[in-house]
Amino acid sequence: MSAPSPPIASPVPPVVVPTPSPQASSPESPPLKNPGEYEEIGKKTKESILPSNFDGCKLVLQKGLSQHFQTSHTVTLGSSSAPSQWQFGATYVGHNKVGENDFRPVLLGDIGTTGNFTGVFLHQYKNLKLRINAQTQGSKWVGYQGTADYLGQDYTGSLTLANPDVISGSVIAVAQYLQSLTSRLSLGTELLIQKGGGMELGALSVGGTYKTSSWEAAAKIGMQWYLSYVQKIPNVKELTLVAECEGSLMSGETVSAIGYRYDVGNGSATFKGKVDSKWTIGALIEKRLDPLPANLLISGQLNHINNEAKFGVGFMIG
Repeated sequence: MSAPSPPIASPVPPVVVPTPSPQASSPESPPLKNPGEYEEIGKKTKESILPSNFDGCKLVLQKGLSQHFQTSHTVTLGSSSAPSQWQFGATYVGHNKVGENDFRPVLLGDIGTTGNFTGVFLHQYKNLKLRINAQTQGSKWVGYQGTADYLGQDYTGSLTLANPDVISGSVIAVAQYLQSLTSRLSLGTELLIQKGGGMELGALSVGGTYKTSSWEAAAKIGMQWYLSYVQKIPNVKELTLVAECEGSLMSGETVSAIGYRYDVGNGSATFKGKVDSKWTIGALIEKRLDPLPANLLISGQLNHINNEAKFGVGFMIG
């Protein structure tokens, strides 16, 4: 009797390692940009959109002596807010490029027939920006201050010392910080400390901006507060509307204003106007006089309650 044959081993199935299905990789969000400086919150509204009215006659002559040096002459006549005077200004721009159209160092100064002098020094080394301001009236110092800004990738920290006096121990110190939280939202804070004359004062404020392609909102909340809203009209790209409100908790005074800016012909003419809660109406027209290198400015302001009216005409040449 023959021996039984050994059982046939069943083949071992190969081990298959499942490969993960490819997943759509989420696009990486772009890095946040530097939000600018805390003190710049709301500054664009006042300087570039709302009119800066003046009265009397004004003539500004600007002359570039070289690529880095420029002078200016400003003659003011018949102004009720300031005496008639002539001012001479000079600007020097250095060779160090720190931005697309930004060079350092920069020296600015102007002096008038009244003896008042104002000087500004700007410089930047890598991420550190320095600014020094000084002002005199006649032969007396009115004020001087120094500011250091550190420009991070998505934040800016600033420290300002104004009118420091080692002998009397008086100083005004301001610390600011502004952080980009998203590509649209930036939040920050400011701490002000004033010491001198046997007293010490402190004030804290918070602020921020929210920007989109068509509108921008800005706010500062503290002892003095500020709110603004800027809207670009989609169908009329040349038109920008603005509303702002500012006040003080100490004085209890609040002033609100609405205004507009309208650009015509690729900047050949600009119309600005506003009306505020004190019933002051202001308008400003700036017209480029092509082909001449000159601009014509016409300013008007009227207050119905106080029965006050101001009118100004100016020329900017150069």
